[in-house]
Amino acid sequence: MCSRNVAALRSAAACAAAFAILPVLADAELDGARARWQTAALGAYEYGYHKYCECHRESPPETIVSVRDGKVVRVRHRPAGSEVEVPAADKNFDYYWTVDGLFRLIASALERGVEVRAMYDGAQGFPREVYIDYDADFIGDELDLRLTAVTPLPEGR
Repeated sequence: MCSRNVAALRSAAACAAAFAILPVLADAELDGARARWQTAALGAYEYGYHKYCECHRESPPETIVSVRDGKVVRVRHRPAGSEVEVPAADKNFDYYWTVDGLFRLIASALERGVEVRAMYDGAQGFPREVYIDYDADFIGDELDLRLTAVTPLPEGR
């Protein structure tokens, strides 16, 4: 009886140790990607993304975000199959992320212990895909972003 309890405790300890490693690995991947992004040192850049949701399952519009000195300075939307761009109002820029903001979003979700899947660019480190499911029991609370490009912008205005 005693040996069974010891074996069960060892098994439980091994299982707990395995689960304790998972967040460390996820954080290490995030930290490595963030380090590559910081090494790229883009003071001014533009990136595009598609945000998949119930209202745009197949062909969401592309959102293009321009960033200078760590701040969103321009946002525009390009509907699927169109070259026409619709600008977002300046007052709404707080609703969009910089690449550093995407890293913070991923880190925050990991800390909360929710489902996070992220893929990072091998060279520059920026998140290429971000999927966060904040509550597995709810439909529609997921965030599903797929970046289309990150392009350096000329310095200055």
